[in-house]
Amino acid sequence: MKETENKEFTDFLKATFGQKEVGLIIAQDRDQLSDFSGAMESEGFKRSDNISDLFNSAKTYLVAGENMSKDFYDFLIQYPTGQVEIFDNNVMESKTFSPDYTNGCVIFLVLKEDLNKLQDKGWNILANCGPAYQS
Repeated sequence: MKETENKEFTDFLKATFGQKEVGLIIAQDRDQLSDFSGAMESEGFKRSDNISDLFNSAKTYLVAGENMSKDFYDFLIQYPTGQVEIFDNNVMESKTFSPDYTNGCVIFLVLKEDLNKLQDKGWNILANCGPAYQS
């Protein structure tokens, strides 16, 4: 990532704090997705592989693919309401979480191609995310 792009990117990451919506980062290709992921981890973000992990760290991100579970989309919709209900398949019970908007943020990282496929499914991710970044 070029230095100017890196500054813009880190400025974007800082701007996601205090937001009541999930942030969105759109990568043009897999190399850029990998670059973004590495840059986020160097800024202290932790990658989450499932919904309940999104609340385990103040700075979390999720790589959203074309085959992501509808649970992730439901999370995206519920996050701004101040209460997120997640069904845990391991213990077969529902859990409710309250996002900490002041001290944390959640970001979805997605390939542009996958975003288009998700939008085609009827999952209006662009309309339901907060700040978005695309280089």
